Amino acid sequence: MQITPQEFINQGIKVIISDLDNTLVPWNKPARKDQTLTQWIQALQAQNIQVIIASNNSQQRVQQAVAGLPVTIIARTCKPLPFVLRKYLRRQQLNKDEVVMVGDQLLTDILAGNLAGLKTILVRPLVATDAKKTRVNRFFERPLMQLNHWLDPQLKWRKHFDE
Repeated sequence: MQITPQEFINQGIKVIISDLDNTLVPWNKPARKDQTLTQWIQALQAQNIQVIIASNNSQQRVQQAVAGLPVTIIARTCKPLPFVLRKYLRRQQLNKDEVVMVGDQLLTDILAGNLAGLKTILVRPLVATDAKKTRVNRFFERPLMQLNHWLDPQLKWRKHFDE
């Protein structure tokens, strides 16, 4: 991810809830420590921005992927349903205005974040391929993305908040 900690601070963000597969790590590679991801999370932590990984995967898969990183894990979130996210926000007494949901899938990550009342950031998938279960979502996402672009031609991929 190319968004800097300062950009999150400028937007009032104190907590990032992020999807895992194809958002932070490739879905089809064994868990390994990625130096760029590690540095980004450490930079966020240095600015007191908390990173939470919210994944539909098992606790074991998520723990393997982020081993050694200073993150909180919420496994089996059942995205796009917002209930697990809402429950976590309530338990941690997090202000929704200070939280952003980041993900690569419109119909799971972004929908879950929106239904939970959060700001959302849709990112491009890290790899062009998808797991079988994700291909169905991508099939339905394509026309929705085209419709979004048609309704709002200014909608485009950006690398930073202020572009």
